Amino acid sequence: MLDDGYGTANKLDVTTKSDLNGGTTLKSTFTRTAADKISAVLTASSKLYGVAVSATADGAGTIKGKAVMADVIDGIKLTVETSLNGGAKIADIATPKVTADYSAGDVAASATVKGSSLDASATYTMGDICVGAATSYDSAAGTLGDPSIAASYTMGDTSMTAVMNGLSADDMTATATHTISDDISVAGTFASKDSSFSVGAAYTIDSASSVKAKINSDGLLNLGYAHKIPGASINAGLEVDTNNMDSRKLGVSMCLA
Repeated sequence: MLDDGYGTANKLDVTTKSDLNGGTTLKSTFTRTAADKISAVLTASSKLYGVAVSATADGAGTIKGKAVMADVIDGIKLTVETSLNGGAKIADIATPKVTADYSAGDVAASATVKGSSLDASATYTMGDICVGAATSYDSAAGTLGDPSIAASYTMGDTSMTAVMNGLSADDMTATATHTISDDISVAGTFASKDSSFSVGAAYTIDSASSVKAKINSDGLLNLGYAHKIPGASINAGLEVDTNNMDSRKLGVSMCLA
């Protein structure tokens, strides 16, 4: 509620699907980045021999590729990602990032390796309570990163989450959400490191339309509107700096599928 749905970019998404390889999706995204400039990104995704593959190419010629294989072993999903900058040689391809995700019952874990760096996290769910931890390790330097610890609790229509980065307890973030009715929800978040906060609300107008609003401690007010029509969805975002009312951003995006 406090993160998505407020985009101010002027954007058009066009998605097409075919029966190639049992189902292939092509998505073109056009974004107006300046008054006289439009950037384009092309994404293709398909499935080969049980492996979901996707590739993205932007106007600079940079290519990003990803392959995902589910149930390599029961409960384990394997993901491999890499990229190649525009104009670079194949030999200059980025070091692949390999991620293994595991899920079984109340336990979920993830480990990502890229070069000498390892990121690992795990969560455990006990009814309405979920706890988790994450850390990193650099084998080249032999250093272990500060762990992050998180916990969430759901009580009826209210959910609360707290995250502590490091063990010094001086960098904590707390978030609470509450569903007032089927149509209205509210949320708030607070970060101790810089004493920042953000509060927001979401309202469902009807089955096809919804609005969101949020304001943060810096005085930035964001409004978001979403509307669905057959074969397309439209999103509009407005950002206003309440400390300087002349500072405004407005964007409209459309997705055709």
